Amino acid sequence: MTNRVTITGKLLDAPKVRSFEQRGGTIEIVSLWIEVRDEHRADRFTVEINCPKAAAAAKAMRADVIAEVTGVLRHDRWKDKASGKWTGKVYVAIDPGQGTLRSKGIAPDTQQQAAA
Repeated sequence: MTNRVTITGKLLDAPKVRSFEQRGGTIEIVSLWIEVRDEHRADRFTVEINCPKAAAAAKAMRADVIAEVTGVLRHDRWKDKASGKWTGKVYVAIDPGQGTLRSKGIAPDTQQQAAA
């Protein structure tokens, strides 16, 4: 079974970078918050980037950029320390050699605001 998703949407915030120590090295994960909107609704997606090439591209982006993301859907679960209940989230992951991230320019409504 193939697990592949492509979304195109507007970055809502600057990329977030988190670093973790692992076996004598450091792992860096870049996260994006993307909104996909049509005339009826707006959906928001978290993108977690584990690929160094895609992470470098993501770090160069800023809020209001239109981005095209190709990756895989993942599900993360954890137990809430306060309530003891299990919770989770679904997100798009870009793994090394398995996905892409491309900038499609600044969102049209942002360009109009900047010109005013």
